Amino acid sequence: MKNITLIVMFLIISLPLFADEPNEFDNDSILQINIKYGWDNTTDWKNSRKDLQENMIVFKKWDDKKQSHFTNCLKSMIAPGWGHFSTNNYLKGEILLGLQVLLAGSAYYFYDQSQDYYDKYRNAHQIDEINQYYIDANSSYRTSGILVGLWIITWGYTVLDSIQSTENYNRNLWFTLYDEYMNGKVSVTAQGIQIHF
Repeated sequence: MKNITLIVMFLIISLPLFADEPNEFDNDSILQINIKYGWDNTTDWKNSRKDLQENMIVFKKWDDKKQSHFTNCLKSMIAPGWGHFSTNNYLKGEILLGLQVLLAGSAYYFYDQSQDYYDKYRNAHQIDEINQYYIDANSSYRTSGILVGLWIITWGYTVLDSIQSTENYNRNLWFTLYDEYMNGKVSVTAQGIQIHF
C-alpha cells in the first residue's frame, strides 16, 4: 500500500514535466502547423482568411467585368482587329487591321491585273504578245495567291492573338480592381475620413 502511494505521488509531481499541452487555453496550441498553406500560428491563418475574403469581393467585380476569350476570337474572325479593340489594345488592332486591308487590297489588285492580262492574252494575235501576256497573267496570279496566303496567316494570327490580348486585359483588370478596392478602404469625404472594413 505504501509503494502504491509513493508511485501515485511520483506521477502527480512529475506529470507537469511530461505534459505537451499548456495549462491555459491557447489558440496557437490548438492550430496544428499547416504545411500546405504555411500557417504557423493563428495570426497567419486569420490573415489568410482576411486575404481570401478580400479576394472574393474583388473576384465578384472582376467576374462581372472580365471579357470572354471566345467572344473576342469570334469578333476577330468576323472583323480583323475587333477583338483587340474590345480589349483596349487599339494600336495592335489598328496595325493588324491595316495589314489585312493592305494584303486583301493588294491581292485583289494583282488578281484583277492577271485577269486583264489573260483577256489580252486571249485576244492577242502575235506570238510575242501572246507569250508576254501569258507570262504577265501567270506572274500577277501567283503574286495574288501569295498575298492571299499572307492574308490568311495574318488573319489566323489576329484571331489567336486576340486570346492573349483578352488574357492581358483580364489580368490588368484584376490588378486595377484590386488596387481600387485596397485604396478604397480609406477615403476622404466632406464628412471626414472613412475607413471601410
